Order: sequence, then C-alpha cells, then structure tokens
Amino acid sequence: MKRLLPIVAIAAAAGCATAGFAASLNVSSWHLWAGSQTLAKTPCTVAGAAADTFVNQASPTAANGGATTLDVLADGGSQRWAFLRFDLSSCAIPAGGGVDQATLRLYVTRPPARSFTLTLTRVVSSWTTGLTWNAAQSLSFAPSSTDQTASGTSAGWVTFTVTGDVDDVVQGFSTNNGWYLTASGSTQNANKDLIQLSSSSAGSNAPQLVLTYAS
Repeated sequence: MKRLLPIVAIAAAAGCATAGFAASLNVSSWHLWAGSQTLAKTPCTVAGAAADTFVNQASPTAANGGATTLDVLADGGSQRWAFLRFDLSSCAIPAGGGVDQATLRLYVTRPPARSFTLTLTRVVSSWTTGLTWNAAQSLSFAPSSTDQTASGTSAGWVTFTVTGDVDDVVQGFSTNNGWYLTASGSTQNANKDLIQLSSSSAGSNAPQLVLTYAS
C-alpha cells in the first residue's frame, strides 16, 4: 500500500494540472470570441477626387485643374505628372478607427503604345488645382513610392494599394495631400506614349478610392 501512494499523488497532481489548463483555455477562447464581436468592417467608396490636375513640363506655367483627363508622360523635356487628393469625410470613419484596406482606382482612357511603369507617390506639401509645372518643382514628396503598376496597351482600370497612406491620414500621422502619378520606362514619344486617365471632371469613370475600415 505504501508503494501506491506516490502513484495516486502523481495522478491527482496531473488531474489538477489538466483542469487548470482547461480552465485557462476556456477563458482565452471566451476573450477571443468576445473581441471579434466588437469589430465591424465597414466599406466605403469615394467616387471622384476632391482635387485633381496634371502639370506639363512643356507648358510650365499652365494650370489644368479643369481638364477631363489626367495626363502622364515620361518623355524628357515634356514630362507630365498627375495629382489627385480625396476627401475622406464622406466615409464617416470614427475616431480611432483603422483602415484595413484602401485601393486607388484610375481609368485609362488613352493607353500608351508601349508598356511601362506608372508610379504613385505620396505628396507631402499642400497644393491646389491651380498647380503648374514650375510650382510643382517646389513640392515635397514621400521618400519612397507608394505603389507601382505596369501599364498595358489597352484602356481600362488600373489599381494601386494605398492602405498605409490612407491609414496614416486617418490616424493623424500625416496630412492628406494626396498623391502624384509619374511614368518611367524607355524614352517615350508624346504622340504615342502619352497616358490619359479620367479626371473627376470627365463625367464618367472618375477616380475612386475604395476602402474598408474598422469601427
């Protein structure tokens, strides 16, 4: 009988450990379930930019804020950059709400003759639709591009993932100055390789910012 006592004691201790582990697992599972119930994913699409324009190196003092297209060209001496900024207030994102996904959608109305790269970069300085090429040279931009996409040779939507940029604006880490769009690739020809995208003044296929946020 004396030899059985340690075995009984070990079994009892093991039973207590198992019960303790099961209790902690139940509590953790309850917390995970309860937390998931408080998170709601809300979609929002902002159709049309609050401001958009393009600047043209060949016409350095011209403003194009009322144009129906956003022109982008990589040609040396006649580069064109597009600028756009969205108003997020229509999404009614609550204070402390985080952006889970944000996608910029732009519609190519005139595709280039050859495929090359479109680069979207966050603008740090403030600007208006009266922006000119000369004034754009004084703007500040983020140190690295937000996103890149390969341009094809047909019309249609192109998309850029901008989740980090939009979330930083919502969280108050950066000011909402939008982005600018540039092109790069082999030496371009303005007659063949000009890219034109629908602006907010076009009346159809306007720029879109599609996002989902936690509330």
